[in-house]
Amino acid sequence: MRGIAALIVALYHLGIGAQYSALIRNGYLFVDLFFVLSGFIMCAAYASRLSGAEDLRVFLVRRIGRLFPLLVFSTLVWVLGTNAIVLAKRVLVDYGYAGALANPQALEWLVPSASEVLSTLTLTHSLGLFDRLILNTPSWSISVEFYAYVLFAALCLALAGRARLFAFALVSGVGALITIWASIQVHACLEQKGCLSLTYDFGFARAVFSFFLGALCWHVSRHVKASVPAMQWVALALLVLIFMLVDAHPALAFVLPFVFALLILSVCKDQGPLSAALAPRPFQLLGLWSYSIYLMHMPLLLVFENFARRVDSFGGGITVAIAFVVVLLAVSAWTYRYVEDPMRVWFNRLATRRSVAVTRTPV
Repeated sequence: MRGIAALIVALYHLGIGAQYSALIRNGYLFVDLFFVLSGFIMCAAYASRLSGAEDLRVFLVRRIGRLFPLLVFSTLVWVLGTNAIVLAKRVLVDYGYAGALANPQALEWLVPSASEVLSTLTLTHSLGLFDRLILNTPSWSISVEFYAYVLFAALCLALAGRARLFAFALVSGVGALITIWASIQVHACLEQKGCLSLTYDFGFARAVFSFFLGALCWHVSRHVKASVPAMQWVALALLVLIFMLVDAHPALAFVLPFVFALLILSVCKDQGPLSAALAPRPFQLLGLWSYSIYLMHMPLLLVFENFARRVDSFGGGITVAIAFVVVLLAVSAWTYRYVEDPMRVWFNRLATRRSVAVTRTPV
């Protein structure tokens, strides 16, 4: 599901087919599936393992190793790619081919500011520090998700049992209220559409809303003995219905995190028709590469968006979209193999090595 969601977000940014498909037109909403899934997975993996300072250190090192290396790599590729295109434009203009360019005036070099670099390196670039998205723009969600991890770990260390569940529900509820308020009052989403499209300013509230909803979903899943196929069909039907109606009724977007939670709950035992449909290896690989798909699609759009703007036929658009997906999958497989996975393993070893050393230290 995560891999499919990442592809939909990538196609949303490509823009081809948006006039025909509400799924692509509103593809930004699948970011909330990432948040709900993250809350579910983090709770499943760490809810019973966070009990002290050393557990917190291991948790944070692992989370940094999961998010940080590919974030830095993809951002660097995006900056270098942007400047490579500027260089190519300058050469074409110098040789008299300015007429072949869609925007021949866009010849300024991209030099990230010190604040942009520092905030990216500290994963704070989408905590309200800027009035816009910066650099590799989809990485805004990585920023807020990391600090949702930090909040999750703090609550696990401070609370247990029903008190923790109450805190998860309270935090998710507060996040939902802020998300709804900011979407309607600050971004006027009921008039301009795009409800739930909070990023650089109130993105953390959006992440907290869905992340802790996913954490609560995991606690519910512990009482579910087996998947209920009917629940899978209901979740899919609600998903389709919302995407069919959300353009006319933008507020329906606020319901989507709950539908994602229901969808995850319906497949969490790996049973039923939907689980069977997603079990084949191609879908599993898609999930494995999902983080790379999400962060590497924007650097690729530096090239493919030019083709997307120039196609004027349905067939041409489909051809560009297919080529984009094929190249994106190839690039994502490479970055997963040579950047994402090796660095994740290295950080995990670092976390484990220090943890073992601490336990062996004589009292």
